[in-house]
Amino acid sequence: MEIWAILAPLFKVLLYVLSFLAVGTGLFIFHFRSLLSAPTYSYCRKLVSRSSLTGFIVAPFLLLITAGNIGGDLQSSIEPLMIRIALSSKAGQSVLVLFFGFLIVFFWISFFHKQSLLPGALGFALILLSFSLYGHSTINGFSSQLLIVLHLGTISFWVGSFLPLRYSTRGKMEEENLFQVAHRFGVYAVYYIGLLLVSGLILGTILVGGIEQLLTSDYGKAFLLKLGFVTILLGLGALNRFRLVPKLENNNFSYAMKLRKSINIEIGILFIILVISSLLTTSIELPLK
Repeated sequence: MEIWAILAPLFKVLLYVLSFLAVGTGLFIFHFRSLLSAPTYSYCRKLVSRSSLTGFIVAPFLLLITAGNIGGDLQSSIEPLMIRIALSSKAGQSVLVLFFGFLIVFFWISFFHKQSLLPGALGFALILLSFSLYGHSTINGFSSQLLIVLHLGTISFWVGSFLPLRYSTRGKMEEENLFQVAHRFGVYAVYYIGLLLVSGLILGTILVGGIEQLLTSDYGKAFLLKLGFVTILLGLGALNRFRLVPKLENNNFSYAMKLRKSINIEIGILFIILVISSLLTTSIELPLK
């Protein structure tokens, strides 16, 4: 097995996580800024700042992996010619868009987050767009690329909310407005989840060429496995929404702890989903149409 078959999925998972944290926690700030306590708001800012800065640093390594994969050996990953070829490829252009997306988000959250939301929104758009510029997502042109952006954007909101919500359970519930935030999150999540499922199913069907291929091909089976884990994740979210969140209205600390434990489980399931997603885009071939 070539080293690129190992490195590419690993870096893809890492960049997925960093992208979802930067974009998703940024969206969390957009939606809940007025309700967040000072400590939680500061935590969210640090999360966006650190994830975008780390992504800014890590993204170029994906370009080196692309160069090495083109050349076929480790030496190729640092050869100027191979790097130039990588930069001219769709994968290399995607890395550049991702790089600048992280850079814009970092400068926005560090200096301009109070003045304007526009730079942050631009950075988020570039990060999401980068994943639609090469690979499977380009198969059906603009329609599949738009679906990828929508799909990843909705996932980002879900993922980027985990850590802020978990952090909020540690503070004083009255100061954290935990019930109000969790309740409003549930309301927003209904729309985000609907868009996530619809865009995901349409995208999966487009990529494999039909319902039959979705059920029989290796790619389709892996996609359905991913969708199964997503369903479990959404089920836990729904359980939180209808069983735990109403109990928070009375500022019951024990239910805040139960919410934190549930979020920990959701994070574990999320990691499995990200691993499957990285394999779908780097290791498993689409069926021939």
